[in-house]
Amino acid sequence: MKRTLPLAPALLLAIAASPALAQATLDYRAAEMAMQATPAGGAAAEADVRAAEHQAKAVEHLYRPTITASASVIAYEKSLSLDLTEPKEQFLGDAQSYLGGLPGQYPPVYADIVALIAGRIGQALPGLLAPIPDQYDYTQRDVVVRPNVAAIMPLYTGGALEAVSDAAKAQVTLAQGGRELARGADSVRLAEVYFGAQLARQLEVSSRQTLTSAEQHLGNVRAMEREGVVPHSLTLEAVVARDAAKRANDRARRDADMAQLALARITGTANPAPSTPLFVNTTPLPPLTAWTGDVPRNGQIAMAEGAEQLAAAGERAARATMRPSVYAFGSVNAVRKQSLPVDPDWIVGATVRIPLVSAVNRRELVAAAQARREAARLRAADARTRTEGEIEKTWLMADNARRAFASIASSVAAAEENLRVKQIGFREGVGTAAEVTDAQTALGLARAQRATAAYEYNLSLAALLAASGQSERFVDYAEAPDRQTVDDR
Repeated sequence: MKRTLPLAPALLLAIAASPALAQATLDYRAAEMAMQATPAGGAAAEADVRAAEHQAKAVEHLYRPTITASASVIAYEKSLSLDLTEPKEQFLGDAQSYLGGLPGQYPPVYADIVALIAGRIGQALPGLLAPIPDQYDYTQRDVVVRPNVAAIMPLYTGGALEAVSDAAKAQVTLAQGGRELARGADSVRLAEVYFGAQLARQLEVSSRQTLTSAEQHLGNVRAMEREGVVPHSLTLEAVVARDAAKRANDRARRDADMAQLALARITGTANPAPSTPLFVNTTPLPPLTAWTGDVPRNGQIAMAEGAEQLAAAGERAARATMRPSVYAFGSVNAVRKQSLPVDPDWIVGATVRIPLVSAVNRRELVAAAQARREAARLRAADARTRTEGEIEKTWLMADNARRAFASIASSVAAAEENLRVKQIGFREGVGTAAEVTDAQTALGLARAQRATAAYEYNLSLAALLAASGQSERFVDYAEAPDRQTVDDR
């Protein structure tokens, strides 16, 4: 008798054969790399780290001198007005007195001659001074270029510059912690979406297998009804069971499509086909003490430590406000010919700044900084405690999921054998249709539980590695030789 494929498998085969809808195989390692390349994949956190590192390098040498060169073009005008009346009168009086006493400085025989000459000079002096104006006005206009080289270097700042450098380093620690936190969150998110797609596909396969079994059972019942072995009521029961299996398969297929869309969105890959199956490592995880004995430095702890370092830098800066500061400075006029008369050729000096009175209570500033540092220290301790709790919780969840997966494997095998026996018994007339339906339901449930246990293990393992700052090791577990996968049977 010629048999036709059920509708759902036929559609799946048609989609797989269509070149326009060909899927791109995507293993977990490639999915991780693809996610990191997307805007939501930690690129912003990576940029924050680079910015913080550049900022820290920019303030590494604050005690070096700051040297600047400048050039000014100055146009100026200078006017001078000198009153010469008083100097002229004083000069004339002094000259007359000198000339009047001049004859007495010579012998009597020459005194008359000297007196005659002195008198004539005295008479000529007012005429000689007449060309000199009583007021002299002078105006100077010019354009000069003043190149200048100046330097300033801090000698002592009371710890203010060290506080700036420490704060920049703390920002690096904060950015690195944010990056690690983002990586851990992205790792858990990717595991959730990637293996969520695999789980949805497994549940769709399981529901399809249940639908195939229900259709086979319905075919057997109809054949037996035609032979008069079973009543029509059993056929109706088989139809109801088949229809329920079909609705479950349709719902599972829609869920699988939605999960695939979520994976495509998070990885930026068109129509991805995840190839890394749901897995469970048969080797037990290292004991809990190996994870919590030395609390790892994950992103949460790194950010708490960065906040503590930043608070310490703030306290140092607050203390610097109560201390003096000393700066050395110097300046050189590069072109002295262009300088103004009042401009020095060079300047060298030092400035001491001592804070005396401030509108801000600096002791309270220090007290506030100390309180912030204590709060940061307590938050860092709390972060370590919470990290230990997250590690313990996720380790227990992963271990429980591993144990559950191992125990469900035997249940799946038993459910498969039970269904086979019930189908044979029904065909031989020693079993009921209800028993076959129950066996089909039990098998589908066992397969779903097995896939769900593997999914819980994958998600718990990703969370455990993220909490312990080892997100990059997840791929190693996913590719380990001891892994046991969920088969598409």
